[in-house]
Parts: sequence; structure tokens; C-alpha cells
Amino acid sequence: MGSQGITSPSPLVVKKSQVVIVKPSKATPDVSLSLSTFDNDPYLETLAKTIYVYAPPPNDHVHDPASLFQQALSDALVYYYPLAGKLHRGSHDHRLELRCSPAQGVPFVRATADCTLSSLNYLKDMDADLYQLVPCDVAVASGGYNPLALQITLFACGGLTLATALSHSLCDGFGASQFFKALTELAAGNIQPSIIPVWERHRLTSNNFSLNGQVEEGQAPKLVDFGEACSSVATSPYTPTNDMVCEILNVTSQEITQLKEKVAGEVTTLEILAAHVWRSRCRALKLSPNGTSLFGMAVGIRRIVEPPLPEGYYGNAFVKANVAMKAGELSNSPLSHVVKLIKEAKKAALEKRYVLEQLRETEKTLKMKVACEGGNGAFMLLTDWRQLGLLDEIDFGYGGSVNIIPLVPKYLPDICIFLPRKHGGVRVLVTLPKPVMDNFKEHMNPLSL
Repeated sequence: MGSQGITSPSPLVVKKSQVVIVKPSKATPDVSLSLSTFDNDPYLETLAKTIYVYAPPPNDHVHDPASLFQQALSDALVYYYPLAGKLHRGSHDHRLELRCSPAQGVPFVRATADCTLSSLNYLKDMDADLYQLVPCDVAVASGGYNPLALQITLFACGGLTLATALSHSLCDGFGASQFFKALTELAAGNIQPSIIPVWERHRLTSNNFSLNGQVEEGQAPKLVDFGEACSSVATSPYTPTNDMVCEILNVTSQEITQLKEKVAGEVTTLEILAAHVWRSRCRALKLSPNGTSLFGMAVGIRRIVEPPLPEGYYGNAFVKANVAMKAGELSNSPLSHVVKLIKEAKKAALEKRYVLEQLRETEKTLKMKVACEGGNGAFMLLTDWRQLGLLDEIDFGYGGSVNIIPLVPKYLPDICIFLPRKHGGVRVLVTLPKPVMDNFKEHMNPLSL
């Protein structure tokens, strides 16, 4: 099991040009837009920063890629004009509002680096220098903030990186993927995107979400009581600490098969790997056995909403499937038991009553945010990027990206991301205290189980 660290020094030096504000190429509405209940979740209000790495094109037909991309962005904003707006959170009701004006645009930065991507191993062994490749947050004189900013960095070899800072409040992973695919289509000369975006954020609010008059039999799925869980949260001798490291572990298809062989019955890669990572983190962190460890996983609900969400919907359309266990039980449980609990949580999350309950719970957090601190290792929040088409389908004439690097801030160490891997398997991004990382890798080895 190999790893991709982002904690070693590098010779990367990036020269940035002045920020350009890219506006829609055609007139767009002057409106204020409200967001869904899920969009308003204060725990989602962050700018997700991601770097896409493109090797030099197979032939030198991509002329001035920065200008090509800037024009494609301008054309895409005609359809995705909300991404050029300004986000505000109201002081009285704590809800987000998006103000859109034809005069607004998206901050865009051109940059260069004198080294080659191959000399940097295509950014597979990088540290905080990666932030040179990401657009800085741009202050807005009128208040609010930009939900999107981009930077293209051209390397001496002809390869490039595309870095985005995109508001999670406006897009989930599928929504972001839809936007980037539209960019590639317009850059390729298409007249319009193959999928036309739609707003319709009112569909996922507690007032409008409907069970269609049907009374489902049985009890409503029980949500994890976070108040109770947080009152007895597990602790680790390694936390709190500022000495955190982020690494990406390469889990091969063979290793995943070895894990599945230890569990009877049907099990998906997501389920077996989620259970294995959660238990391995718990063991490596030596969480207090009588404290609670919490697992949360994003589960998409686009297919269960009735009537169905339109294909072009690009807002947040997922709920969190949660499991709570005593850390001692988690550490000592066979993998099959942890998988069973995760399966049950996934199944419950796809029931309409569960979705309605999560909408109601999110509304409560807007009025009184739950005091539950993360960062001590007892929490693990999993999101799966493998099905978003971000490797091969986001292609600006470079044959698809060769590496994707989400930049997870140190103040969000609980997040775990499953990333696609070119040659099968899964890349697992985790953030842990530095003394814990080697121990975690040992527990992750299927042969050590």
C-alpha cells in the first residue's frame, strides 16, 4: 500500500499575474437567489479547494490554454451565472443569500512555474507549497464573498494545473462535476453544454419536501443523537495537536479483494473500505474505549426525490448516513460487524422520512448550532469522489487529468476522501497527527488483520 504525502519540501515557485474578473459573455439576470436547506447547512459553508493536474498534451495542439479556458469560463457563466454572484449569510435568520448582478464575475488567475511536472512527480509528493497553485480568497468591497475562483498554472513542460476554490454551499460533488464538464464542452467549441443547469433549490427545503401523501409503514429511521454522542465523545492521547499531516494512500484492487474475502456475503468497495479505514483510524489514534466514535458518509438522494430532481440540478443533494459506536467496540469488532452497521445506515439514509428528518435537523442548526467540536480523531466524515468523472472526463485537450488533490485544511482533519485511481483501486486521503500516520498505515495493511 503506497502513499502520496503532502508534507515534504519542493522546488515549486509560482509566479502569479494580477487577478482578472471573468464575466459572463452574454447578459445574465439581476436577481437574488435563495438556497435549499441542505445548501444552508453551516457545516458545508466552506470553499473547497482542489487541484487538477494535466500532463503535457499528447500533441502540441493546445494553443494558449489559459485564454482558451478563460473564454470557456466566460461562456459557461451565461448558464451558471449564480457562480459569479456573491454569497451572504443573513444576520437575522442565518440563511445564505446569493446576489447576482451582470457586473459581477469570477476571479481568475494566470500563473507560471519554471519547473516541469515530471520533476515534481506530478504533485504526488507535495506539501503546503500546493497553496501557491490555488487562487487566494479575494475580498469583496460590497460585502459577501465569491463562491468560485480559479487559477491556471502553466509549467515549463507544457503541462498545467487547474485549481478551483468552489463554495460547497452552491455545489455538491456531482454539481461541481457537471459544471466542469460544461467548461470542457464549451472549450471544445460546443454551442452550449449538453446538460443545461437548473436552480430549483426550493425543492430541498423542509417546507417543500414531500412524502407525496404516503404514510410509510414502520417507524421513521432513527438519526444519530449528536448531542448525546458529543457528550461522551472518545479522546486520543495524540490530540489536540497542530502537528497534523495529510497523505493519500494507494489501496490496490488486490488489497480490496483481500478485504472483501474477510466478509461473508455481498459487499461493495465503498462499504468494506469505509469500515476498514474507520476502524484503522480508531486503533491508530488509540481512542478511549468507553468514548463514542462517530462515522458519517455522504449518500446521494437524487434518485429518491419525487418528482425526480432535474438532471441539471447542481446543488447539494445528499444526506449523511451516520453510525455511532463505542471506540472499544469499534476497535475489537470484526470487519463484518462494522460493514453491517454501515450498510444499515446507508439503507436508512435512502428512506424519504430520513431525508425529511435531516432537513428538519439542518433547520435547527441554523437557529442553534450544535456544540460538537471535531478534530480530536473521534469523528470520521467520508465522501466518495470516484464516480464523479473527474479524472478522464474533465479534458481540455490534455487527455484527462493525471492527479487530483483536494486541499483539506488542518482545521477539518476529520474529512476522509476516496479518490479515483487510474489503474484500479482507490486513493484514500486522510489527515492525522504526524506520530499516528505510520501506525495507521500498519493497521490499513490487509495482511495485518
